[in-house]
Amino acid sequence: MNLKDYINSIPDFPKKGILYRDIQPLLAHPEAFKKAVHQLAELIPVTPDFIVGIESRGFVFATALAMHLNCGIKLVRKKGKLPNANLVSETYALEYGTDTLEMVFSESNNQTCVLVDDVLATGGTLNAAEKVVEKAGYVLLGKLCLLDIGLIQDKTIPCIIRYES
Repeated sequence: MNLKDYINSIPDFPKKGILYRDIQPLLAHPEAFKKAVHQLAELIPVTPDFIVGIESRGFVFATALAMHLNCGIKLVRKKGKLPNANLVSETYALEYGTDTLEMVFSESNNQTCVLVDDVLATGGTLNAAEKVVEKAGYVLLGKLCLLDIGLIQDKTIPCIIRYES
């Protein structure tokens, strides 16, 4: 089974000149989704205390991975989405402005985690999430993504589906 067969390519979305990679068909196909989760889990050499998902589609893969690995899940959310007052944040640049990610501060020292997101584009969100995870007091064991859309040359971030730009 080739997981790329379950990714739709939609030209000129959300704006002209962008080729959007839609993961919804992969999520809708139980065997493809299961295979993706198993392949992502194989990229994690040691079971962490938590899988950390990045809002919002990263939550889907983080939840499935946490269940598969029998560990907990933590969330990195956009600013204003977490009610807890004990938050850490990281603001980062986007093509069209800035955004801020937040996470609840760890109540225990040295808890380990792996960061997961659905798509690796420029790496900005993943890098900001890495900083917020570390500010929150977690030990980051690694980061991974389902899909690399080929915009950056750094291939050190594990992804199970890769496109070339």
